[in-house]
Amino acid sequence: MIEKGEILTLEDNKSYVVVSTTELNNINYVYLMNPENYSEFMFCAYDNEDGLYEVEDGELLQQLLEIFNNDLNKINPNE
Repeated sequence: MIEKGEILTLEDNKSYVVVSTTELNNINYVYLMNPENYSEFMFCAYDNEDGLYEVEDGELLQQLLEIFNNDLNKINPNE
C-alpha cells in the first residue's frame, strides 16, 4: 500500500511525493507531485501486479480531482 508522504522515484528518474490516496471502484489511486517542480503532477492507479500507471481517462481524472481536492481541503480548510 502506498501512503501519503512517501517519496517514489518513477521510470523518468524523477521523485514524486504522494500527496493523497484514495480507492474508487476497488482500484487504488494516488496523487503524485514533483517536490522540485509543483507543476509536475499526475494521478495514477496502482496494484501489486501492474504497478503504477498514469490515469488518462478524462471523466475519471475529473472524479479523482474532486476527491483529492476534498481530501486536501480537510487538511487546509481555510484555503
